[in-house]
Amino acid sequence: MEGSSSATSVMSTPPASADIPDPGRWASLAVVLTGAFLAALDFFIVNVSIPAIRTSLRATFAEVQLIIASYGLTYAVLLISGGRLGDIYGRRKMFVWGVTSFTAASLLCGIAPTPVLLIAARALQGVSGALLFPQVLSIIQVTFPQRERATAFGFFGTVIGLSSFAGNALGGVLVSADLFHLGWRPIFLINLPIGLLIVVFAEKFVKESSSPKARRLDLGGVAILTVALTLLLYPLIQGREAGWPAWAFLCLIAFFPALIIFLRFEKRVTARGGSPLVELSLFHNRVFVTGLCSGVCFFSGAAAFFLISTIFLQNGLGYTPRRAGLTFLWFAIAFLGSSLASVRVQPRLGSRIINLGVAFMISGLAGLLWISASRGAALTSLNLAPVLLIYGTGQGFVMPTLINTILINIKGHDAGSASGVLTTVQQASLATGVAVIGTVFFSALGRLDTVEAFIRALRTAFSVNIGLLCIVFILILQVPRFPAREQNP
Repeated sequence: MEGSSSATSVMSTPPASADIPDPGRWASLAVVLTGAFLAALDFFIVNVSIPAIRTSLRATFAEVQLIIASYGLTYAVLLISGGRLGDIYGRRKMFVWGVTSFTAASLLCGIAPTPVLLIAARALQGVSGALLFPQVLSIIQVTFPQRERATAFGFFGTVIGLSSFAGNALGGVLVSADLFHLGWRPIFLINLPIGLLIVVFAEKFVKESSSPKARRLDLGGVAILTVALTLLLYPLIQGREAGWPAWAFLCLIAFFPALIIFLRFEKRVTARGGSPLVELSLFHNRVFVTGLCSGVCFFSGAAAFFLISTIFLQNGLGYTPRRAGLTFLWFAIAFLGSSLASVRVQPRLGSRIINLGVAFMISGLAGLLWISASRGAALTSLNLAPVLLIYGTGQGFVMPTLINTILINIKGHDAGSASGVLTTVQQASLATGVAVIGTVFFSALGRLDTVEAFIRALRTAFSVNIGLLCIVFILILQVPRFPAREQNP
């Protein structure tokens, strides 16, 4: 811990207050964003490869579900703990350890001979992702001066937003290419050279930082929160596929008392002068809390959009997976352009750029519902291009700025805790959105498989999305236009 302790005295607080920012901060940003992209990509790259995995390993449907769920569950429940470990032992150190173990887990995934071993390796990937991902936001927070932080968070939002499209597209290409007759295995093995390069460049460009406070890992808090989040996320991930059995509802109900127990435990740890897993003082920050609530609504709808749209195009309209994937290229182009533009527009509009983006997204969804009802079975990718461009433009404005708005006022010593809370809320919202809005869609669809039935189900589900976006619009109006100018309470 010698390197960590010496670095603490140098980089324990954000250099926003320092005279000379880190000259290598942009190279550092490129390195940590590559790591973040790798972790986010593996959420989505498996989905398109599932048929090949199932055939190759002769996996059951239950095993296939666990191959997907084991990563998401371990990743989500350990994110806050990962952020705290970075605060204590050094953010660069935990980032490097996380990338190294993620790379090793990817190798195990790529050579797994049985479904059980693949599930175990995917769970290890999730643990590793939870270790590396919170450090990315923390490193940005403590490396960049406040005037540049919005730009850095903008690039982060762009990278994470593109990971969903890239995962589906890259997974399809790699499986179809059947490199060296390895079938689906290159979707994991491709992580090896990338992971090794990240480790090399992280050691060279990323400065070490940690919290100046004397902290310990709150093992009691870790245990209680892990149980609470498992009670929430496991039924959301597995419940719909299992037909929503009674155990799923019992787990969801049990989540609330478990959360109350966790909060009371953290209050006792704080009152004793200990180091709580979650700094409850974060929730005295009005901008942070309002931003988190907005994030719940935004990420819930964003996750469900891709699931439902893909099912509508493939099952409802008969698109091939390749054609459906290429249809979303319009979204990806618009998202990339507007998210990069938001970096320049945000200094003038402040948080109001989120309201502008939400308005675009609502318009895009309304246009999608109108064009799908008008064209019916004749709906083409070209018909969808204008509405996907509008929707993608809006999401590109929202995502980077929302992340920046949530974290803008967080002090450097709370960076790990705040980053862990944000990413945990994000992942929980993704799971919740897919489960709830997906259930709304399939309930509206029923047993019918006509184009008209799919259009009706699409209208019902996306009405929920539009409602969530309206809530985001109203909440963001309560946030100061330039939150960085408002002092924390």
